[in-house]
Amino acid sequence: MKAPAIAPCLGVKDTQASVDFYEKIGFTALPAGDDPNDDIRSLLFGEDFALMVYRDAHLRDWLPVLKDRTPGAFGMFYLAVDDFAGYVAKIRPLVNATKEATHNGQNLFYFTDPDGYVIGVVQKQEW
Repeated sequence: MKAPAIAPCLGVKDTQASVDFYEKIGFTALPAGDDPNDDIRSLLFGEDFALMVYRDAHLRDWLPVLKDRTPGAFGMFYLAVDDFAGYVAKIRPLVNATKEATHNGQNLFYFTDPDGYVIGVVQKQEW
């Protein structure tokens, strides 16, 4: 697996709850290490690295500059899938949908994860 140029690491309230959510919608979590104070988990989508989740308290200890930040983000992440309609039909009953739209002929489906991060689903394409 090739490492991405930028790897998002999301601060979450409960790492296992986030892993359970993402696995439910088609991601795979790599095993955690043996240190209970370091519960960072890498998540794959298909065979590709997608993101990491890390308990917010542990992330604040690791990077004190984040000490007063709350989980969630102003912005969004996009998830490119091979079969937009099929994937959206599969996850629709499992997520909190926030918006569906078509922009420049491309279908978009937005939902939030348990910590309020917004994810937009799009059809995979070549640039």
